[in-house]
Amino acid sequence: MTPPISDPVRIGNAQAFWGDSSQAAAEVLAREPDLDYLTLDYLAEVSMSLLARERERDPSAVFPRDFVDVIRSLAPYWASGGRCRVIANAGGLDPSACAQACAQALAEAGCPSLKIAVITGDDVLERLWHETDDEERLLFGHLDTKAPLAGIRDQLVTANAYLGAAPIVKALKHGAHIVITGRVADPSLTVAPCVYHFGWSDHDWNRVAGATIAGHLIECGTQVTGGISTDWLDVPDPASLGFPIVEVARDGSCIVTKPHGTGGCVTAATVKEQLVYEIGDPGHYLSPDVTASFLSLHVEDLGHDRVRVSGAQGQPPPPTLKVSATYRAGYRAAGTLTIYGRDAVAKARRCGEIVLQRLRVAGHVLRDSVVECLSTGACVEGLRTDPCEASRLETVLRIAVEAESRTAVEQFTRELMPLITAGPPGTTGYAEGRPRVHPVFRYWPCLIDRSRVVPRVEVMQTQGGPSGVGLWPPATSHQPSAVSDQPAPSGHLPSATRHPPSLRDLAYARSGDKGANANIGVLARRAEDYPFLRTWLTADRVAAFFQPLGVESVVRYELPNLDGFNFILRCVLRNTLRTDAQGKVLGQALLELPLPDTTPR
Repeated sequence: MTPPISDPVRIGNAQAFWGDSSQAAAEVLAREPDLDYLTLDYLAEVSMSLLARERERDPSAVFPRDFVDVIRSLAPYWASGGRCRVIANAGGLDPSACAQACAQALAEAGCPSLKIAVITGDDVLERLWHETDDEERLLFGHLDTKAPLAGIRDQLVTANAYLGAAPIVKALKHGAHIVITGRVADPSLTVAPCVYHFGWSDHDWNRVAGATIAGHLIECGTQVTGGISTDWLDVPDPASLGFPIVEVARDGSCIVTKPHGTGGCVTAATVKEQLVYEIGDPGHYLSPDVTASFLSLHVEDLGHDRVRVSGAQGQPPPPTLKVSATYRAGYRAAGTLTIYGRDAVAKARRCGEIVLQRLRVAGHVLRDSVVECLSTGACVEGLRTDPCEASRLETVLRIAVEAESRTAVEQFTRELMPLITAGPPGTTGYAEGRPRVHPVFRYWPCLIDRSRVVPRVEVMQTQGGPSGVGLWPPATSHQPSAVSDQPAPSGHLPSATRHPPSLRDLAYARSGDKGANANIGVLARRAEDYPFLRTWLTADRVAAFFQPLGVESVVRYELPNLDGFNFILRCVLRNTLRTDAQGKVLGQALLELPLPDTTPR
């Protein structure tokens, strides 16, 4: 296969996480058959622990099986002469097994012979098990808490270093049509085809930084085309959100867009919200390929779902690679019941107290537990008093527990169900029966010297079948969205639904997790409001607001070029039993912060 001829290089994304739409890849290529590359991201930070849990039930469940279905769905595309290459970190715990399954699926579908590259070498579990010197002992300590690895080494299950773009570039040079990796930094899936396509050197730091920004923008799929945006109710045709495409130029700048006729929107606001999503220090965004700065970025809305992002600056990457490790940490279970009737919340809370009391009386020791009354602000319990709580007629009681002992957790599952007849009137919602007990796998982020990690690239040739198999494009793929070409609404809700003045009136926000920490990106809706927010929305004010959730401290980073900020909330996600264990609601909670009476509006 010869290198793509388009300039700029066009790279799409059709998978943001393991569990995203399996039809998206075929739908994207049906609308954009001349796309150069399609990336698919399967491995979030918790994905390896999920695979480890699945492997205990089924030793062959070592990679996301959904990916094989995606590759099978693309067989007619390649059979019809399609040239787009697929790059995916779908290899999980065994990229070679994933590649073999894909090769078999393509052969069964009658797809012409293709080259599949397998990238391994990210597995560093043996090295963590047998640390050899003081330097490794220091690097392998918990990245956030600084706790030594020795305390949990015997419980380690997986440990994978985040590889960069270099091995993917090598695979593309070998002519791979499909590249399957294990743990790779998400933006590197986009950086690699840019480096290969333009022939950049390893030291083209600004260009590689630009490609890293492009990769960061599309790695979460539809999040940059309207998904989870602050003004989501205003997003056109949300049932048909288009997956993103970046058109990366030779200088590393890019234009973010989406396939024509799909729902959603690409605007300066949706792009900025994704830019500040889970980034840490925006002046030093660390990846295996480069240290990128967001502080010089320029975002220009070109209209018609096209936004240019330029001005990235880069420096050499750090001498270490991040490692995502998981370890066994006991057992957990969670169950729900619906309570309806007067004083529903008070009744639900008493039910939770009863269950936990019975466990204590029986001598069972829990490491942690939560009792949540959903629909009363349970995702941010204690953050604010719900004035309507006393009058609520309905709530969903959720109880979750965690313990070292499986016996203690199993006893919890037995104590919940008796409330169906012994609890308050109006108790329902128990069709699922007793909750299931799950093993707990905790996340252990650490570092490793990059010289200790050696990526390996192998290329296999699939067995070709008869050509012209299947129909391409799929019969329904080109149905245009009914409203996708309409301009996005203004972003203001009807007056009947307005609330007292809050930060939401002046800003957008997006939040997510980084281990036990959370980050919240906040962006001024109007440039003229940024100076006020810079003075008023301080780290201390944000820390005070989230104090009921147990936040230890807050760090604020400024992005004046984007009229925004990035807040890091230290240790706010220590309790992993909460409904929002990944900090997804924290941005929306912060937007409810009341504005002072003197706010210019």
